[in-house]
Amino acid sequence: MDFDEAARDLATALRSAAGAEEAVLQVRAAGGSLALDAWTPTRKWLRISGSSLRSLFDAPAGSYELWLRPDGSYTFAAGGALSPVSDGWLVFDENFRYPGHPRSGLVRPAAAAPTGAPTDPAVLAEVTRLCEEFAAHYTRIKGQAPPWPAGRTEAEIAAAEERIGARLPEDLRALYRVADGDPEQVGLLGPYSCNDLDQVVSDYTEGLPGSYGWEDSVSDTGVVFEPLPFGHVKRLSRNDWWVTFGSDRAMNFLFTDLDPAPSGRAGQVVEYGRDVHGPLRYVAPSVTAMLTEVVEALRENRYEDYEDEVFLEPEVSLRDSPFRSHSEVVTGPGIERAHDVADQPLVQQLYLNDADTVNLDALQGFPALREVSINRAARVTGGLTHLPALEALSVEAGEVDSAAFAGHRLWRLELKVLDHSVDLAQLAALPSLVHLDISGVDVTGLERLGELRHLRVLGLSRAQLEHLLTSGAPLPRLAALHVDRRTSLAEAVGLWSRFAPEREAPWYVESIGAV
Repeated sequence: MDFDEAARDLATALRSAAGAEEAVLQVRAAGGSLALDAWTPTRKWLRISGSSLRSLFDAPAGSYELWLRPDGSYTFAAGGALSPVSDGWLVFDENFRYPGHPRSGLVRPAAAAPTGAPTDPAVLAEVTRLCEEFAAHYTRIKGQAPPWPAGRTEAEIAAAEERIGARLPEDLRALYRVADGDPEQVGLLGPYSCNDLDQVVSDYTEGLPGSYGWEDSVSDTGVVFEPLPFGHVKRLSRNDWWVTFGSDRAMNFLFTDLDPAPSGRAGQVVEYGRDVHGPLRYVAPSVTAMLTEVVEALRENRYEDYEDEVFLEPEVSLRDSPFRSHSEVVTGPGIERAHDVADQPLVQQLYLNDADTVNLDALQGFPALREVSINRAARVTGGLTHLPALEALSVEAGEVDSAAFAGHRLWRLELKVLDHSVDLAQLAALPSLVHLDISGVDVTGLERLGELRHLRVLGLSRAQLEHLLTSGAPLPRLAALHVDRRTSLAEAVGLWSRFAPEREAPWYVESIGAV
């Protein structure tokens, strides 16, 4: 790549956008996609001509930065340390994952091993019967047979399973024996349709195996909420043995779960996607259960017929959840308002806004809480011992006794806008702390950060970072660092060598020029 040519193009575009001001442009390139940010001392964001970025589309994956001075001179830098662009995140270990966010390589359940054996005859007979009854109702209503592709053979299904590395549930195998998907989405699975077998294989084998992958970045909150009913689906961000097989054609997807939690069953159907917020959504115990509910609705003439479409809409509850939301917001001067929340044992995320005093002891009616955010409180009292499931706590308050958190197995803590300093020794008493953000508070004993054995992600203010680096104290070995302002590429490379000296240093080049 010709870095000099790229630098001139970027400098010209930045000068056009910034005028006579000093300006900075940062670009993150990865696999043909670009993320960028540009600003001046008086403007937080500049619009940059897309044509000027053309030379970076084929550039090596990494970060590119141009500092343009008012006289037209500039410094251009390229390296691999700034990720993502300009918001202060420095990711030293791309393989790091928060608790509940496994990488690929999960052990396959023994029952999911591909065997090549034919589909269970009893299951095949039942699924075939349900599909035939659906087809009869569909033909009666629409005047034509459902437009399904021909089914697949046992040998073809077995070959697909070998590529996936797992045997599909018997009823899903049977469904593929009847028809190779439902490309027209006629209503066989209610609001969903089954993908063809080749797409199931390609979806599984492209990228990481399995389905989903929720908030896997270090810049995400990272708490994984448990689907309802509790105990059926494993509380993970992704799983190698979740196999996507269908969708609603509107960016929501179904997977069959080959690795259920103890109260669940292999082959249960779960939804994720654009309209599924927080935890995954449990749909049905099996594909057979979905087919049965659809057919029963058609028997009772509970459906909507759209005459100009092939789609038939059976009135089913597959999309309806009998459970409350996982999240609750309580706003007001008194924390006692939380006592009025319905179904407290099902609440996993709680926002407490604008309270005078938040007494954490008052939350003992919420045993499933995993994340609590306290915003704009005057004072926080009480402790966390009665919240054993709690993983993440964010506190924005004038006063808080952080000593009351000692010993709790929180792995994420954020403190901000306190009217008093916080003693880091109190935070060191949190044995499982993985992510700590103290950029918004005054901290004493900052030199003891190296004592937090499990700390991997750290948020600091610029002043805190400078104090820590000049203290000479042992530094924690981090997977990521967040600084509360934009970070230059040269700074990022320097911080890499301080916080992750055991990891290979990122590549870095620099040049100067003028426009």
